Amino acid sequence: MPQIVDELNRRQLRVGRPDSFDLERPDSELRRLTDIGSLLQLSKGFYALVPEDRRDKNTPWRPTIEGAALGMAAALYGPESVALIGPSATRAHRCYPRALGEAYVTTPKPLRQRATIVGKIRFVTRDITKMDTVRIETDLGPGWATSVEQTALDLCRDRPAWNITGEARTEMIRRLADRIDWDLIDEIAETTRGVKTLRRLRAILDRPQP
Repeated sequence: MPQIVDELNRRQLRVGRPDSFDLERPDSELRRLTDIGSLLQLSKGFYALVPEDRRDKNTPWRPTIEGAALGMAAALYGPESVALIGPSATRAHRCYPRALGEAYVTTPKPLRQRATIVGKIRFVTRDITKMDTVRIETDLGPGWATSVEQTALDLCRDRPAWNITGEARTEMIRRLADRIDWDLIDEIAETTRGVKTLRRLRAILDRPQP
């Protein structure tokens, strides 16, 4: 098995960059593995491991945009420092059935948005230790996403500017609401200075204010 394939197999999220491999000429090997369908170039400098049963020179396999976003962020900063948020976390929780053309993922340092073969990825600078997060699974491996409660609060905020319609945002919030732990969300709102946001969430859901 090629060294790069072996290394990506052992990673939590199976996305790598040339400088993350201890090889003399990683770019050449990455191109070769991409040409034979073992890897898929997501964006310039980012490569995902294709599932073994889908490897082929002309493989049609593509990861979800959520998996790509989390994998690319993890390739830069490590899987324990990044998390899906907002609409992407809603998708990770299976609370929105339709695919999105953009993904949102946190990183500890600012990054420009990036185009990929599966859509646009927006990187939002946030400290993962100051969010309520849970483990989720993607098609490129496990990682973190904001909890249902944190995600609902985030969607009620004006920033970051989610590039979705108002109708889609409301639908996401209502689907998330079926799974909200209201004692936990009160605690999260207090901790994250989100009490006003929680009031807005309750208003959207026609839920009595405490």
